[in-house]
Amino acid sequence: MRRKSSVSLISQSGSALVVAIFIITVMSMMAAAMIKINASQVVTTTQEVLGTRAWFVAHSGIEISLNALFPIGNPQQMLACEDVPTQISLVDFDGCKVAIECDEYGAETTRRIQLRSIGRCGSGQYQVVRQQQVWVKGLAR
Repeated sequence: MRRKSSVSLISQSGSALVVAIFIITVMSMMAAAMIKINASQVVTTTQEVLGTRAWFVAHSGIEISLNALFPIGNPQQMLACEDVPTQISLVDFDGCKVAIECDEYGAETTRRIQLRSIGRCGSGQYQVVRQQQVWVKGLAR
């Protein structure tokens, strides 16, 4: 009887190795999947933050442009597109730029101005662009 027992132990000694290799393989695949999920979450978060910053940069560009079109102190005066800056440097938004486009339509008494502000934040692979647009119906110059 002793002999049967030792034969069965010898025949089963390799199965633990197979189970151990299987467990190591499954665990490494799970670890790789979790690393990939974490990396995609980092990219998503980066794009969300840059997108929000670009939106605020574009919004600031519109506000600065409207202040240039309608100077404080003279509410009846509306200036022209030549008075609107095309590039604005913003101190609080490092790594972000804003470009302004201004187009005038209509005659002197029915002037309409379209302002487009394009905010860009980030660089390289992680660059986000947001655009805002405003139409202004002007007063006579």
